[in-house]
Amino acid sequence: MAKPFLTAESKTALAEAVRAVESCSSAEVVVAVRPRSGSYLHADLTAGILAGLAVLAVLLYSRWTFGLVWFLIDPVVVGALAGLAASRSDIARRALTQRKARRERVETAARATFVERRIHSTSGRTGILLYISILEREAAMVVDVGVEALAATDTWRKAVGEIEEAVRDRADGRAVAERLRGLAALLGPALQRSAADVDELPDEVC
Repeated sequence: MAKPFLTAESKTALAEAVRAVESCSSAEVVVAVRPRSGSYLHADLTAGILAGLAVLAVLLYSRWTFGLVWFLIDPVVVGALAGLAASRSDIARRALTQRKARRERVETAARATFVERRIHSTSGRTGILLYISILEREAAMVVDVGVEALAATDTWRKAVGEIEEAVRDRADGRAVAERLRGLAALLGPALQRSAADVDELPDEVC
């Protein structure tokens, strides 16, 4: 069984990684972790419909005979139970949703969180959001205008890609924290920290 992404230890590790990045640069980093990034009702309905059709096929083509009432009751009951089971299963919801659609949900939620948490309001416009969504096993990085030049480089894309890959591979929060800490080497030279720099955003996982 995969370890939970967020534990007391991983929350501490992520907060320490944020402080490590901010101690050597003017970046303001926020880590947000969500159980999912949108509604997956379509997946629940798909599971229910497929299960109902499978039961109907059994009733129609079985060598045994059934009363007409069962053709109405069994598909509905089994379909409802399958939909309920899917609604409680991250595995089923992932399997019944295209990866592109899951990614789009995460990116949309990440941009919304960036605004909701006012990460765009730092004095130097150097806010960075690392958004992680558990159901989708996806991570997205959103940066403010002061970080856009660095974010356009291949080195940055590679570092962010390693974080995203760790999340897809079901790494725990401590493993992701280590990769996040590695961004300090890129942010330090690009966004030099001044003596007057203050911490404008919370370091703890939100």
